[in-house]
Amino acid sequence: MSANLVVTNLTQKFGGLTALNNVNMEVNFGEIVGVIGPNGAGKTTLFNVITGVYHATSGTVVLNGKQINGLKRYQITRLGFARTFQNIRLFKQMTVLDNVKMGMCCRSKCNIFDNILNTPRRRREDKAQEEKALGILERLNLLDYKYDSPASLPYGEQRRLEIARAMATDATILLLDEPAAGMNDQETAELLKTVSGLRDSGYTIILIEHDMKFVMNVCDRIYVLNHGELISTGTPDEVKNDPEVINAYLGKEEEK
Repeated sequence: MSANLVVTNLTQKFGGLTALNNVNMEVNFGEIVGVIGPNGAGKTTLFNVITGVYHATSGTVVLNGKQINGLKRYQITRLGFARTFQNIRLFKQMTVLDNVKMGMCCRSKCNIFDNILNTPRRRREDKAQEEKALGILERLNLLDYKYDSPASLPYGEQRRLEIARAMATDATILLLDEPAAGMNDQETAELLKTVSGLRDSGYTIILIEHDMKFVMNVCDRIYVLNHGELISTGTPDEVKNDPEVINAYLGKEEEK
């Protein structure tokens, strides 16, 4: 299996702080890959570099053989990346349906004149976007909420709506930043089914998550960061039994 995404010797510095130090990672087509580590380990910084929020101090991010670090964020999105955030970022003044349609703006073929004059092309695109958005909502069991405000949705459904909006960009790689944060057990179980189903339908998924039960049950492979450095990688079983990972989370036992 060839790697879709290859991160090589990635380093990100902010002044005298090294947030990432020579991090290497590979993600294969159709995998769910977890990125875990204590708070401040560099997980979200890694996502920000991959998606173009930050320009790496050194190292490369390569997608399907093409280096993408250094590209603008919208260019990276058009190559097939979409992400959700640790803090929910929905447009609460819009309906659930319109939130999903907003994810399609990056693929719009209409220009400013189409929008102002409501040309036939604009109307055709609006119709196609609505049909596509309704299909995504149905797929994520959100169709009944289509005309509701996102703020009225239960917390777990708001998280799924963020994933729906990311899917609407026509992404093939989804980066999910703590998708299970704040969920109860039932919501987490439903999310696990959703994420697994997306992988089974062809998405590649990279996720940051603190819920270890969720990570161990959904990920094919896991990368572990600590203080900006990669300390372990492997299957869930390999990682959870790695002494260095245990030490990073629990601390080393003091000698007596």
